Amino acid sequence: MARVLLVEDDESLSETVKQWLIFEKHLVETAATGYDAIEQLRFGEFDIVLMDWQLPEMTGIEICKQYRAGGGKIPIMMLSGNDSAAERQMGLDSGANDYMRKPFKLKDLSERMNKLINAVKQG
Repeated sequence: MARVLLVEDDESLSETVKQWLIFEKHLVETAATGYDAIEQLRFGEFDIVLMDWQLPEMTGIEICKQYRAGGGKIPIMMLSGNDSAAERQMGLDSGANDYMRKPFKLKDLSERMNKLINAVKQG
């Protein structure tokens, strides 16, 4: 079981992913805007963040940079509809630990998320 922060402004996708993760026995908090995400990261305790690239107010890239600049260590998986090599690299350079293109299969999301959590736990 992991504590997950899901940052996604598409309500339908957010609810689908949230319900899947709950089914998989994870605890899920959601944020729909960049500022909500920053607030949750400041006060919440999470094992992983699933972060949409395109958000209202500020992008997932900006959130990652700000969070990492403040010393944040929680692993972040960037979720984006863009899959160019340049954008993938920009996501990773911003501080994301992984990058996954939307649309994705929920099972694939779970597998990659669990690998990332386990890799961080093992050091």
